[in-house]
Formats: sequence, structure tokens, C-alpha cells
Amino acid sequence: MSMMKKTFLAGAAALLLTTTIAGGMNSVRAQDAAYGDDAFGEAVRAYLLENPEVIVEAMENYQNNQQEIEARKFEQTLSEKKDILHSSSSPFAGNPDGEIVIVEFFDYNCGYCKRAIGDVQTIIDKEKDVKIIFKEMPILSESSMDAARYALAAHKQDKYFEYHAALMNFKGTKSVEMLEKIGADLGLDVEQMKKDAASEEIQTEIQESLALSRELGIRGTPAFIVDDVLSPGYLPYAQMKGIIAEVRNNKG
Repeated sequence: MSMMKKTFLAGAAALLLTTTIAGGMNSVRAQDAAYGDDAFGEAVRAYLLENPEVIVEAMENYQNNQQEIEARKFEQTLSEKKDILHSSSSPFAGNPDGEIVIVEFFDYNCGYCKRAIGDVQTIIDKEKDVKIIFKEMPILSESSMDAARYALAAHKQDKYFEYHAALMNFKGTKSVEMLEKIGADLGLDVEQMKKDAASEEIQTEIQESLALSRELGIRGTPAFIVDDVLSPGYLPYAQMKGIIAEVRNNKG
């Protein structure tokens, strides 16, 4: 086989693989219709069997392209939704005027979110120029939704972080009775809390937070947005400290 033909087949194979990954069998049929040549398809197949590294290269290229597309989409959405993301009505902890803003999306039934609460507390204690905004993302169960509703009800009585930390540190089933008991233990007006937790206002706030997470491409919890950088997954304080320091240097 000539070098020119090998080069052509390599390009055709990569294109075929990429479009197949992106669009499935319809892409394959479209390629067949475009080329109209079974022999050509067999030649491509034979080339791939002889050069399987082309498959890996095509998949890597596809994944890289997808990551670039998602990154551009995230940047655009973040720019458009910055006011919502940093809404003054959202619960927060740390320095209210902090130059560095961290937004955490979380679920109260998420094991890694529970693990992160100690790191979040350390940031609050040690990083005095940081504000942490909390966004409810109850995606794991119905009790996650109940916990989010009661946490936002606690926010209306200016006890959000205390309630948030208590929920994250709690081990066991998050029944409504337990959610009310935590409120009572923190000195909250439980009857008012129950009314607020059932309100349309809080339900709307949760749905807006969930919609925002989807628009930003956040698929799981926890997820942190430090300044304008998305860091999905659990981040221990040592790693978060490095990110904060980098953001601080960039601002300086």
C-alpha cells in the first residue's frame, strides 16, 4: 500500500471513528452513504485492525474536543449567570466582603460533601479574605431535598452555617423529625422553620440552584467554583489552599 493511500486511510479512519463516537450508528450510515463504496469501508476497517492506535488517538481527540467545548460553555454561562451565582440572598460563611469567592454545590447525603465540611471550616478559620457561598444541589434522594429545604429555612433565621454543619456532621437517616430536632437544638423557632421549609419561595430557590448547576455542567457533588475556576469533586484543605493562593496572586 502506498504511503499516500495509508495517509488517506488514516485520516478517513480517524474521521469515521470521531463521527461514530459523536453520533453513533447514524453517523456510520451517513459515512457509507457519502462514500457509497463498501470496498472503501472494508479498507478502513482493515487499516484500523492493523493500526489500533488510531482508535485511541481518535478517542483522545474527541475527548479533548469535548472538554474544550464544555470549558467554553462553562465560561460563557458563568459570565451570564455571575449575578445569580453570587447572589446576595444566598447563604454564605466567611468574610462577607471577601475578595476571593468560593461557591460550593453540595448534597447533604453526599459522603464527600460530609468529608469536606471540616475543610470548609478550616478555610473559614484561616483564609480571612475568602467568602464561601453555598448552593443547594439535592440530587441523591428525597431526604436530600428535605434537608435543603430545612437548611434554607434555617437561613431565614440567620442560622444557616450552624445548621449546615450540624447536618453534614450528622450520621443517620435525615427524617423530617430529625431536621426539626436539629433546629430546636440550635434554638430556632421550629414552627416558623416548618412553614418556611414548605414555602414556594424556598422551593423556587432550590430549583434555581439545580438549574444553575445543570447550566454550568456540574454533574455531581461536591463541586467548587473558586473565583472563575470549576473544581469538581472533593478538595482537601491543602489543595484548596494552593488554589486560593494562586487566585490571590493573580488578583495581586
